[in-house]
Amino acid sequence: MGKNNTLMVLTLTLVWVVLAEDISWRTVAIGMIVGMACVSFAGKFLPFKVLTDVNFLRLITFPFYLIGRIYISGIDVIKLILTDAKSGIIKVKTDLKSESTRIMLADSLTLTPGSVILELNDDIITLLCIGTRETEDFADAIKGMRRLENRLRRAQK
Repeated sequence: MGKNNTLMVLTLTLVWVVLAEDISWRTVAIGMIVGMACVSFAGKFLPFKVLTDVNFLRLITFPFYLIGRIYISGIDVIKLILTDAKSGIIKVKTDLKSESTRIMLADSLTLTPGSVILELNDDIITLLCIGTRETEDFADAIKGMRRLENRLRRAQK
């Protein structure tokens, strides 16, 4: 087991102990077994490539920002639904150069209420999103995407 795999097993064990809310030798042992199984499964069945085009230190605050965006988008979607919203499909070009950050953007947009990624072709993202019925305006979805995109742009090398 390599250095990275050992670190991953220890991290997964820590997560297991926190979720179990118990620090006993049995909980730690089960966490290590589950962690090793997860790392083994991932190494065998999931094709990983080394992410050299992303600076992960600059992404430390991104999950917290994303959680905030999820709640804000949820409130916005509730307002749109109550005021007669319309759904539509739009295509938006992203400025992100890294494939890894474009995928992170697509996943983040899918997590936020009111938008679902239908397709990601190079730098074109096809979104199914909610907008206002009168003008069929999907600016809020695009504005939310641009905010996430700006955060991810900082993490590109």
